[in-house]
Amino acid sequence: MAKQVVVLGGGVGGLSAAIYARLYGHDVLLIERHETLGGKARSIEEAGYRFDLGPSIIILKRIYEQLFKDAGRSMDKYIKFNRLDTLSRTFFGGNVYDLPASRPRLLEFLKAIDPGDERALSRLLDIMERAVPGIESLVFNRPIESVLQMVNPRMIALGTKLNLRESYKMWIDRWFEQPLMKAFFYGFPSYAGQSYDRPSIAGLMIPYYMITEGVYFPEGGVSAIPAGLEKLAREVGVEIVTGQRVIHLQTNTGGKLSSLRLQGGAEYKFDALISNLDRSATRALLGLQERGKPSYSYFTMHLGLKRRNVDFAHHNLVIPDNFLVSFEDLYRQRQFPQQPVIYLNETTSEDPSTAPAGCTNLFAVVSSPACEAHLDWRTLEAEAKKRVFAGLEKIGFEIQPWEIETEITQTPITFEERDGNFRGSLYGIDEADRPMGGMFPPSVRDRDFRNLFYAGGSVQPGAGLPMVVLSGKFAAAQV
Repeated sequence: MAKQVVVLGGGVGGLSAAIYARLYGHDVLLIERHETLGGKARSIEEAGYRFDLGPSIIILKRIYEQLFKDAGRSMDKYIKFNRLDTLSRTFFGGNVYDLPASRPRLLEFLKAIDPGDERALSRLLDIMERAVPGIESLVFNRPIESVLQMVNPRMIALGTKLNLRESYKMWIDRWFEQPLMKAFFYGFPSYAGQSYDRPSIAGLMIPYYMITEGVYFPEGGVSAIPAGLEKLAREVGVEIVTGQRVIHLQTNTGGKLSSLRLQGGAEYKFDALISNLDRSATRALLGLQERGKPSYSYFTMHLGLKRRNVDFAHHNLVIPDNFLVSFEDLYRQRQFPQQPVIYLNETTSEDPSTAPAGCTNLFAVVSSPACEAHLDWRTLEAEAKKRVFAGLEKIGFEIQPWEIETEITQTPITFEERDGNFRGSLYGIDEADRPMGGMFPPSVRDRDFRNLFYAGGSVQPGAGLPMVVLSGKFAAAQV
Protein backbone atom coordinates (compact mmCIF):
# COMPACT_ATOMS: atom_id res chain seq x y z
CA MET A 1 0.00 0.00 0.00
CA ALA A 2 1.31 3.45 -0.91
CA LYS A 3 2.62 5.52 1.98
CA GLN A 4 3.29 9.21 2.36
CA VAL A 5 7.07 9.42 2.69
CA VAL A 6 8.91 12.62 3.51
CA VAL A 7 12.63 12.84 2.74
CA LEU A 8 14.39 15.46 4.81
CA GLY A 9 17.44 16.87 3.00
CA GLY A 10 18.33 16.85 -0.69
CA GLY A 11 21.89 15.62 -0.71
CA VAL A 12 22.86 12.62 -2.81
CA GLY A 13 21.59 10.24 -0.12
CA GLY A 14 18.27 12.04 0.14
CA LEU A 15 17.81 12.10 -3.62
CA SER A 16 18.60 8.38 -3.84
CA ALA A 17 16.13 7.63 -1.03
CA ALA A 18 13.42 9.74 -2.67
CA ILE A 19 13.89 8.06 -6.05
CA TYR A 20 13.81 4.55 -4.63
CA ALA A 21 10.84 5.31 -2.35
CA ARG A 22 8.98 6.59 -5.39
CA LEU A 23 9.94 3.50 -7.40
CA TYR A 24 8.43 1.42 -4.57
CA GLY A 25 5.15 3.22 -5.27
CA HIS A 26 5.05 5.69 -2.38
CA ASP A 27 4.08 9.34 -2.52
CA VAL A 28 7.31 11.22 -1.83
CA LEU A 29 7.96 14.78 -0.71
CA LEU A 30 11.60 15.94 -0.46
CA ILE A 31 12.28 19.03 1.67
CA GLU A 32 15.60 20.89 1.38
CA ARG A 33 16.47 23.92 3.47
CA HIS A 34 18.86 25.37 0.89
CA GLU A 35 17.66 26.80 -2.41
CA THR A 36 19.58 24.15 -4.36
CA LEU A 37 19.92 20.41 -3.91
CA GLY A 38 23.12 18.41 -3.68
CA GLY A 39 24.24 18.79 -0.07
CA LYS A 40 28.01 18.71 0.22
CA ALA A 41 28.21 17.62 -3.42
CA ARG A 42 26.69 20.84 -4.71
CA SER A 43 28.72 23.56 -6.38
CA ILE A 44 28.88 27.31 -6.00
CA GLU A 45 30.09 29.97 -8.42
CA GLU A 46 32.22 32.87 -7.33
CA ALA A 47 34.26 35.40 -9.33
CA GLY A 48 34.06 33.25 -12.46
CA TYR A 49 35.10 30.02 -10.68
CA ARG A 50 32.87 26.99 -10.14
CA PHE A 51 33.78 25.15 -6.96
CA ASP A 52 32.55 21.68 -6.00
CA LEU A 53 32.21 22.01 -2.23
CA GLY A 54 32.89 18.46 -1.14
CA PRO A 55 33.61 15.07 -2.72
CA SER A 56 36.10 15.00 -5.58
CA ILE A 57 37.40 11.40 -5.88
CA ILE A 58 34.70 9.61 -7.86
CA ILE A 59 34.77 5.79 -7.99
CA LEU A 60 32.32 2.91 -8.45
CA LYS A 61 30.51 4.34 -11.44
CA ARG A 62 28.43 1.14 -11.63
CA ILE A 63 26.48 2.05 -8.50
CA TYR A 64 25.13 5.21 -10.16
CA GLU A 65 24.44 3.20 -13.31
CA GLN A 66 22.39 0.70 -11.30
CA LEU A 67 20.23 3.44 -9.79
CA PHE A 68 19.28 4.73 -13.24
CA LYS A 69 18.81 1.18 -14.50
CA ASP A 70 16.44 0.48 -11.59
CA ALA A 71 14.44 3.50 -12.75
CA GLY A 72 14.37 2.21 -16.33
CA ARG A 73 16.76 4.89 -17.59
CA SER A 74 20.21 5.10 -19.12
CA MET A 75 22.63 7.04 -16.91
CA ASP A 76 24.47 8.52 -19.90
CA LYS A 77 21.47 10.73 -20.62
CA TYR A 78 21.80 12.29 -17.16
CA ILE A 79 25.47 12.05 -16.10
CA LYS A 80 28.57 11.43 -18.18
CA PHE A 81 31.70 10.16 -16.48
CA ASN A 82 35.20 10.47 -17.94
CA ARG A 83 37.86 8.08 -16.67
CA LEU A 84 41.14 9.64 -15.57
CA ASP A 85 44.55 8.25 -16.55
CA THR A 86 46.33 9.23 -13.34
CA LEU A 87 45.31 7.95 -9.94
CA SER A 88 47.30 10.64 -8.20
CA ARG A 89 50.29 12.83 -8.88
CA THR A 90 52.25 12.35 -5.69
CA PHE A 91 54.87 14.79 -4.42
CA PHE A 92 57.17 13.03 -1.98
CA GLY A 93 60.83 13.07 -1.01
CA GLY A 94 61.76 15.65 -3.63
CA ASN A 95 60.28 13.49 -6.40
CA VAL A 96 57.04 13.54 -8.39
CA TYR A 97 55.29 10.22 -9.05
CA ASP A 98 52.34 9.84 -11.39
CA LEU A 99 50.52 6.77 -10.07
CA PRO A 100 48.64 5.19 -13.01
CA ALA A 101 44.91 4.62 -12.56
CA SER A 102 44.86 0.95 -13.56
CA ARG A 103 46.15 -2.22 -11.96
CA PRO A 104 48.54 -3.38 -14.76
CA ARG A 105 50.13 0.05 -15.25
CA LEU A 106 50.40 0.75 -11.52
CA LEU A 107 52.13 -2.58 -10.89
CA GLU A 108 54.51 -1.93 -13.78
CA PHE A 109 55.26 1.53 -12.38
CA LEU A 110 55.83 0.17 -8.87
CA LYS A 111 58.09 -2.62 -10.12
CA ALA A 112 60.57 0.01 -11.31
CA ILE A 113 60.65 1.53 -7.82
CA ASP A 114 60.65 -1.60 -5.67
CA PRO A 115 59.90 -5.12 -7.02
CA GLY A 116 59.12 -6.27 -3.48
CA ASP A 117 56.35 -3.71 -3.05
CA GLU A 118 55.07 -4.49 -6.54
CA ARG A 119 54.68 -8.14 -5.56
CA ALA A 120 53.11 -7.14 -2.24
CA LEU A 121 50.52 -4.90 -3.91
CA SER A 122 49.75 -7.62 -6.44
CA ARG A 123 49.16 -10.16 -3.65
CA LEU A 124 47.03 -7.70 -1.69
CA LEU A 125 44.88 -6.93 -4.74
CA ASP A 126 44.50 -10.67 -5.36
CA ILE A 127 43.28 -11.18 -1.79
CA MET A 128 40.83 -8.31 -2.13
CA GLU A 129 39.63 -9.55 -5.52
CA ARG A 130 38.67 -12.89 -4.00
CA ALA A 131 37.01 -11.24 -1.00
CA VAL A 132 35.20 -8.34 -2.68
CA PRO A 133 32.23 -10.34 -4.07
CA GLY A 134 31.48 -11.61 -0.57
CA ILE A 135 31.95 -8.17 0.97
CA GLU A 136 29.67 -6.57 -1.61
CA SER A 137 26.98 -9.22 -1.16
CA LEU A 138 27.13 -8.50 2.56
CA VAL A 139 27.54 -4.72 2.62
CA PHE A 140 26.02 -3.42 -0.62
CA ASN A 141 22.63 -5.14 -0.41
CA ARG A 142 21.15 -4.40 3.01
CA PRO A 143 22.08 -2.97 6.43
CA ILE A 144 24.02 -5.20 8.81
CA GLU A 145 22.12 -5.66 12.05
CA SER A 146 24.05 -8.59 13.53
CA VAL A 147 27.58 -9.95 13.63
CA LEU A 148 26.09 -13.25 12.42
CA GLN A 149 25.46 -11.64 9.03
CA MET A 150 29.22 -11.35 8.62
CA VAL A 151 29.68 -15.11 8.69
CA ASN A 152 30.34 -16.11 5.11
CA PRO A 153 33.29 -17.98 3.57
CA ARG A 154 34.80 -14.98 1.78
CA MET A 155 34.69 -12.78 4.88
CA ILE A 156 36.23 -15.55 6.97
CA ALA A 157 38.97 -16.00 4.37
CA LEU A 158 39.65 -12.26 4.30
CA GLY A 159 39.77 -12.13 8.10
CA THR A 160 42.26 -15.00 8.09
CA LYS A 161 44.48 -13.34 5.47
CA LEU A 162 44.45 -9.90 7.11
CA ASN A 163 44.24 -10.93 10.77
CA LEU A 164 41.43 -8.71 12.11
CA ARG A 165 43.10 -8.61 15.51
CA GLU A 166 45.75 -6.34 13.97
CA SER A 167 45.37 -2.69 13.10
CA TYR A 168 45.21 -1.27 9.59
CA LYS A 169 48.65 0.27 10.11
CA MET A 170 50.06 -3.14 11.05
CA TRP A 171 48.60 -4.57 7.81
CA ILE A 172 50.23 -1.89 5.67
CA ASP A 173 53.57 -2.08 7.49
CA ARG A 174 53.58 -5.85 7.08
CA TRP A 175 52.84 -5.64 3.35
CA PHE A 176 54.98 -2.74 2.17
CA GLU A 177 58.58 -1.66 2.67
CA GLN A 178 58.78 1.63 0.77
CA PRO A 179 57.56 4.83 2.46
CA LEU A 180 55.76 5.86 -0.74
CA MET A 181 53.23 3.04 -0.50
CA LYS A 182 52.88 3.35 3.27
CA ALA A 183 52.16 7.07 3.00
CA PHE A 184 49.72 6.45 0.15
CA PHE A 185 47.71 3.86 2.11
CA TYR A 186 47.85 5.36 5.63
CA GLY A 187 45.34 8.11 4.87
CA PHE A 188 42.44 5.98 3.62
CA PRO A 189 40.91 4.99 6.99
CA SER A 190 40.25 8.66 7.73
CA TYR A 191 38.16 8.84 4.53
CA ALA A 192 35.69 6.54 6.28
CA GLY A 193 35.92 8.19 9.70
CA GLN A 194 38.23 5.50 11.01
CA SER A 195 41.77 5.33 12.41
CA TYR A 196 44.74 3.32 11.24
CA ASP A 197 45.06 2.01 14.78
CA ARG A 198 42.03 -0.28 14.28
CA PRO A 199 41.11 -2.78 11.56
CA SER A 200 39.66 -0.91 8.58
CA ILE A 201 38.27 -2.90 5.67
CA ALA A 202 37.09 0.40 4.14
CA GLY A 203 40.69 1.61 4.24
CA LEU A 204 41.52 -1.16 1.78
CA MET A 205 38.30 -1.11 -0.25
CA ILE A 206 38.64 2.52 -1.34
CA PRO A 207 42.11 2.19 -2.93
CA TYR A 208 41.16 -1.25 -4.29
CA TYR A 209 38.29 0.25 -6.28
CA MET A 210 40.41 3.19 -7.38
CA ILE A 211 43.09 0.87 -8.73
CA THR A 212 40.91 -1.83 -10.27
CA GLU A 213 37.81 0.06 -11.46
CA GLY A 214 39.22 3.52 -12.08
CA VAL A 215 38.73 7.10 -10.98
CA TYR A 216 36.30 9.37 -12.80
CA PHE A 217 35.38 13.02 -13.27
CA PRO A 218 31.80 13.82 -14.29
CA GLU A 219 31.31 16.29 -17.12
CA GLY A 220 30.27 19.53 -15.47
CA GLY A 221 31.95 18.64 -12.19
CA VAL A 222 30.93 16.54 -9.20
CA SER A 223 27.74 18.57 -8.81
CA ALA A 224 26.56 16.95 -12.05
CA ILE A 225 25.81 13.84 -9.97
CA PRO A 226 23.12 15.40 -7.74
CA ALA A 227 21.89 17.42 -10.73
CA GLY A 228 21.32 14.19 -12.66
CA LEU A 229 19.61 12.59 -9.67
CA GLU A 230 17.38 15.62 -9.18
CA LYS A 231 16.28 15.44 -12.82
CA LEU A 232 15.46 11.75 -12.41
CA ALA A 233 13.64 12.36 -9.11
CA ARG A 234 11.36 14.94 -10.72
CA GLU A 235 10.70 12.65 -13.68
CA VAL A 236 9.56 9.75 -11.50
CA GLY A 237 7.23 12.01 -9.55
CA VAL A 238 9.08 13.15 -6.43
CA GLU A 239 7.70 16.46 -5.15
CA ILE A 240 10.55 18.79 -4.16
CA VAL A 241 10.38 21.83 -1.88
CA THR A 242 13.50 23.99 -1.42
CA GLY A 243 14.38 26.92 0.80
CA GLN A 244 12.38 25.49 3.72
CA ARG A 245 13.81 24.59 7.12
CA VAL A 246 12.20 21.98 9.36
CA ILE A 247 11.99 23.25 12.94
CA HIS A 248 10.02 20.51 14.68
CA LEU A 249 9.16 16.82 14.41
CA GLN A 250 6.00 15.56 16.10
CA THR A 251 5.64 12.10 17.61
CA ASN A 252 2.56 10.06 18.49
CA THR A 253 1.98 7.57 21.27
CA GLY A 254 2.94 4.55 19.17
CA GLY A 255 6.69 5.12 19.01
CA LYS A 256 6.43 6.79 15.62
CA LEU A 257 6.83 10.22 14.11
CA SER A 258 3.65 11.72 12.73
CA SER A 259 4.31 15.16 11.23
CA LEU A 260 6.80 17.99 10.79
CA ARG A 261 6.54 21.76 10.88
CA LEU A 262 8.48 24.16 8.67
CA GLN A 263 9.85 27.52 9.72
CA GLY A 264 7.17 29.25 7.66
CA GLY A 265 4.44 27.46 9.62
CA ALA A 266 3.42 24.77 7.11
CA GLU A 267 2.87 21.28 8.50
CA TYR A 268 3.11 17.92 6.74
CA LYS A 269 1.88 14.56 7.96
CA PHE A 270 3.63 11.38 6.86
CA ASP A 271 3.79 7.64 7.35
CA ALA A 272 7.59 7.47 7.24
CA LEU A 273 10.46 9.92 7.39
CA ILE A 274 13.85 9.40 5.74
CA SER A 275 16.38 11.91 6.99
CA ASN A 276 19.41 12.83 4.92
CA LEU A 277 20.45 15.06 7.79
CA ASP A 278 23.03 13.88 10.26
CA ARG A 279 21.48 11.63 12.92
CA SER A 280 22.33 14.19 15.62
CA ALA A 281 20.65 17.05 13.72
CA THR A 282 17.55 14.91 13.14
CA ARG A 283 17.24 13.84 16.75
CA ALA A 284 17.81 17.45 17.88
CA LEU A 285 14.49 18.29 16.18
CA LEU A 286 12.95 15.84 18.67
CA GLY A 287 14.69 17.44 21.63
CA LEU A 288 17.18 14.57 21.87
CA GLN A 289 20.95 14.86 22.07
CA GLU A 290 23.38 12.48 20.39
CA ARG A 291 26.27 11.43 22.60
CA GLY A 292 29.76 10.16 21.83
CA LYS A 293 33.02 11.37 20.40
CA PRO A 294 32.96 12.75 16.84
CA SER A 295 34.84 10.92 14.12
CA TYR A 296 37.04 12.69 11.59
CA SER A 297 36.42 15.73 9.45
CA TYR A 298 38.27 17.92 6.96
CA PHE A 299 39.85 21.32 6.65
CA THR A 300 39.45 22.57 3.08
CA MET A 301 40.40 25.56 0.97
CA HIS A 302 39.00 26.48 -2.45
CA LEU A 303 41.35 28.85 -4.23
CA GLY A 304 40.78 30.79 -7.43
CA LEU A 305 44.27 31.73 -8.63
CA LYS A 306 45.11 34.39 -11.21
CA ARG A 307 47.61 32.21 -13.04
CA ARG A 308 47.50 28.97 -14.94
CA ASN A 309 49.15 26.04 -13.19
CA VAL A 310 50.66 23.14 -15.12
CA ASP A 311 52.36 21.40 -12.20
CA PHE A 312 49.34 19.42 -11.02
CA ALA A 313 47.25 16.56 -12.32
CA HIS A 314 43.54 16.36 -11.52
CA HIS A 315 44.24 14.46 -8.27
CA ASN A 316 47.42 15.24 -6.32
CA LEU A 317 48.92 14.22 -3.00
CA VAL A 318 51.56 16.27 -1.20
CA ILE A 319 53.33 14.09 1.38
CA PRO A 320 55.83 15.60 3.84
CA ASP A 321 59.09 13.79 4.51
CA ASN A 322 58.03 13.12 8.11
CA PHE A 323 54.61 11.82 7.06
CA LEU A 324 54.48 9.35 9.95
CA VAL A 325 54.46 12.26 12.41
CA SER A 326 51.62 13.80 10.41
CA PHE A 327 49.52 10.66 10.74
CA GLU A 328 50.43 10.31 14.41
CA ASP A 329 49.17 13.88 14.95
CA LEU A 330 45.91 12.99 13.24
CA TYR A 331 45.16 9.50 14.49
CA ARG A 332 46.73 9.36 17.93
CA GLN A 333 47.05 12.95 19.14
CA ARG A 334 43.76 14.06 17.51
CA GLN A 335 45.47 17.25 16.34
CA PHE A 336 45.62 19.11 13.05
CA PRO A 337 49.05 18.00 11.74
CA GLN A 338 51.97 20.42 11.98
CA GLN A 339 53.04 19.31 8.49
CA PRO A 340 49.88 17.89 6.94
CA VAL A 341 49.43 15.46 4.10
CA ILE A 342 47.59 17.62 1.55
CA TYR A 343 45.22 16.36 -1.11
CA LEU A 344 44.84 18.76 -4.06
CA ASN A 345 42.08 18.67 -6.65
CA GLU A 346 42.92 20.77 -9.70
CA THR A 347 39.88 20.80 -11.99
CA THR A 348 40.99 23.29 -14.64
CA SER A 349 43.00 20.81 -16.70
CA GLU A 350 39.99 18.48 -17.06
CA ASP A 351 37.33 21.18 -17.27
CA PRO A 352 38.56 24.67 -18.26
CA SER A 353 35.08 26.09 -17.60
CA THR A 354 35.70 25.83 -13.83
CA ALA A 355 37.96 28.92 -13.94
CA PRO A 356 38.43 32.04 -16.06
CA ALA A 357 40.90 31.78 -18.94
CA GLY A 358 44.51 31.63 -17.73
CA CYS A 359 43.47 30.89 -14.13
CA THR A 360 43.52 27.86 -11.82
CA ASN A 361 40.79 26.25 -9.73
CA LEU A 362 42.46 24.54 -6.76
CA PHE A 363 40.86 22.58 -3.92
CA ALA A 364 43.07 21.68 -0.93
CA VAL A 365 41.89 19.11 1.63
CA VAL A 366 43.47 17.93 4.88
CA SER A 367 41.97 15.18 7.05
CA SER A 368 41.49 16.55 10.54
CA PRO A 369 39.78 16.00 13.86
CA ALA A 370 36.28 17.45 14.18
CA CYS A 371 35.14 19.87 16.90
CA GLU A 372 36.72 18.44 20.03
CA ALA A 373 37.21 19.98 23.45
CA HIS A 374 40.97 20.46 23.05
CA LEU A 375 40.68 22.21 19.66
CA ASP A 376 39.52 25.79 19.05
CA TRP A 377 38.77 25.82 15.33
CA ARG A 378 37.94 29.54 15.34
CA THR A 379 41.59 30.28 16.06
CA LEU A 380 43.04 27.11 14.47
CA GLU A 381 41.64 28.02 11.04
CA ALA A 382 44.26 30.71 10.35
CA GLU A 383 47.09 28.42 11.50
CA ALA A 384 45.76 25.56 9.36
CA LYS A 385 45.85 27.82 6.29
CA LYS A 386 49.47 28.72 7.03
CA ARG A 387 50.43 25.06 7.30
CA VAL A 388 48.76 24.23 3.97
CA PHE A 389 50.52 27.11 2.20
CA ALA A 390 53.84 26.08 3.80
CA GLY A 391 53.36 22.51 2.57
CA LEU A 392 52.78 23.76 -0.97
CA GLU A 393 55.85 25.98 -0.79
CA LYS A 394 57.99 22.94 0.02
CA ILE A 395 57.14 21.41 -3.37
CA GLY A 396 57.87 24.71 -5.09
CA PHE A 397 54.29 25.97 -5.42
CA GLU A 398 54.29 29.30 -3.62
CA ILE A 399 51.05 31.26 -3.67
CA GLN A 400 51.27 35.04 -3.39
CA PRO A 401 48.37 36.88 -1.73
CA TRP A 402 47.73 39.00 -4.83
CA GLU A 403 47.22 35.83 -6.90
CA ILE A 404 44.17 34.75 -4.91
CA GLU A 405 41.07 36.11 -6.62
CA THR A 406 38.68 34.22 -4.38
CA GLU A 407 39.00 31.87 -1.42
CA ILE A 408 36.51 29.67 0.43
CA THR A 409 37.56 27.90 3.62
CA GLN A 410 35.62 25.11 5.30
CA THR A 411 36.35 23.81 8.79
CA PRO A 412 34.50 21.36 11.05
CA ILE A 413 32.60 24.41 12.34
CA THR A 414 31.28 24.91 8.79
CA PHE A 415 29.99 21.36 8.64
CA GLU A 416 28.43 21.65 12.09
CA GLU A 417 26.73 25.04 11.61
CA ARG A 418 25.86 24.91 7.90
CA ASP A 419 25.14 21.21 7.49
CA GLY A 420 24.18 20.08 10.99
CA ASN A 421 26.90 17.42 11.19
CA PHE A 422 27.60 15.97 14.61
CA ARG A 423 30.25 18.30 16.08
CA GLY A 424 31.53 18.98 12.58
CA SER A 425 32.29 15.34 11.82
CA LEU A 426 31.52 13.99 8.36
CA TYR A 427 31.00 10.43 9.58
CA GLY A 428 28.98 10.72 12.79
CA ILE A 429 30.24 9.20 16.01
CA ASP A 430 33.77 7.88 16.42
CA GLU A 431 34.48 4.31 15.40
CA ALA A 432 35.05 3.19 19.01
CA ASP A 433 31.39 4.02 19.74
CA ARG A 434 30.06 2.34 16.59
CA PRO A 435 28.38 -1.07 16.56
CA MET A 436 30.35 -4.27 15.94
CA GLY A 437 33.69 -2.83 17.03
CA GLY A 438 33.62 0.10 14.60
CA MET A 439 33.70 -2.12 11.51
CA PHE A 440 30.39 -0.69 10.28
CA PRO A 441 28.48 2.56 10.80
CA PRO A 442 25.03 2.49 12.43
CA SER A 443 22.05 1.05 10.58
CA VAL A 444 19.76 3.26 8.48
CA ARG A 445 16.95 2.45 10.95
CA ASP A 446 16.53 4.69 14.00
CA ARG A 447 16.84 2.87 17.30
CA ASP A 448 13.86 4.62 18.95
CA PHE A 449 11.33 5.56 16.27
CA ARG A 450 9.95 2.80 14.07
CA ASN A 451 9.22 4.98 11.03
CA LEU A 452 12.42 7.07 11.06
CA PHE A 453 15.26 6.12 8.73
CA TYR A 454 18.54 7.71 7.66
CA ALA A 455 20.51 8.17 4.46
CA GLY A 456 24.04 9.56 4.27
CA GLY A 457 27.70 8.97 4.99
CA SER A 458 27.31 8.42 8.73
CA VAL A 459 25.09 5.33 8.32
CA GLN A 460 25.52 2.04 6.45
CA PRO A 461 27.07 1.13 4.15
CA GLY A 462 29.46 4.02 4.90
CA ALA A 463 31.25 7.08 3.59
CA GLY A 464 31.66 8.22 0.00
CA LEU A 465 29.11 9.15 -2.65
CA PRO A 466 28.52 5.60 -3.98
CA MET A 467 27.86 4.33 -0.46
CA VAL A 468 25.57 7.30 0.19
CA VAL A 469 23.55 6.30 -2.90
CA LEU A 470 23.20 2.81 -1.43
CA SER A 471 22.21 4.19 1.97
CA GLY A 472 19.26 5.92 0.30
CA LYS A 473 18.30 2.64 -1.36
CA PHE A 474 18.56 0.86 2.02
CA ALA A 475 16.38 3.45 3.75
CA ALA A 476 13.65 3.26 1.07
CA ALA A 477 13.68 -0.54 1.28
CA GLN A 478 13.26 -0.37 5.08
CA VAL A 479 10.22 1.86 4.64
